[in-house]
Amino acid sequence: MGTSKSLPTPSGGPWTPLKNDITDMLGGGNAQPDHIIGGAIRAAGIAALPPGSRGGSSRSTAAAGAGKTATGGGRSGGRSGRASVGRAAAGLAGFGAAISEGGLDAGLHALGLDELRGKPAVEIVASISDHLAEGVEGLQGELLRNALRDALYEAAALGGDPDLRDMGSSLQSFLEQTGPEGLAELFLSHLVFERIWSLIENHVDARSDGNAASSAMAEAVQNACRAHVRAHMDEAQQNGFFDRIDWFGRGGVRVGQQIAAELEARLAAL
Repeated sequence: MGTSKSLPTPSGGPWTPLKNDITDMLGGGNAQPDHIIGGAIRAAGIAALPPGSRGGSSRSTAAAGAGKTATGGGRSGGRSGRASVGRAAAGLAGFGAAISEGGLDAGLHALGLDELRGKPAVEIVASISDHLAEGVEGLQGELLRNALRDALYEAAALGGDPDLRDMGSSLQSFLEQTGPEGLAELFLSHLVFERIWSLIENHVDARSDGNAASSAMAEAVQNACRAHVRAHMDEAQQNGFFDRIDWFGRGGVRVGQQIAAELEARLAAL
């Protein structure tokens, strides 16, 4: 669970009530997953200032580096963070739209990745993830790539092909049920959870009695993230947000960025 770059959970300020909620939830208290989600995003947003903007110790600088919101960045990097999330979500949805119309080869062509035709599914997934997260470095880049990869794996599994023996058919089956927005939803669900967990995993492990408690909390938080992302995407769908979108055009990226910004605000209010 988590990324290879899980961070030391910062201390002080808004991190204190979040840590208290984590300890309370692990101990069977009244804290709920929503408290953890909202608290993590609020704490990260408040802490995320450029190194040196406050002055102070190396500890505050480390907290600033850690403090990026679950769907993008902190106050200093939120706009650019949401832009990368929006581009990735739009690109993945566009890939799905192309698959729906012409199969896997059409999806690869739409991304400019024709050289992947006939390649093993694992290589295709890795290359698509790298392509859609291109230019994004550090933890944010790792989170984007992981979320894109996991979304494609999960979509294939939900389409009846967990072993990726026929990726094209399984993705088409999934997309028949969800539309291209279903891929974007899976991506955002994985991204939100992984970002939150990267911030709190260190403290959860330090306060839990063992792997079982940590895993149970991770599952509860992940399920809550999924539920909130799904509710937000359902509302957007009902409001006609995805009608007649060219996901590869300027409008697609704009919609992706708006979804990321609104989702961030929704979760921060929990």
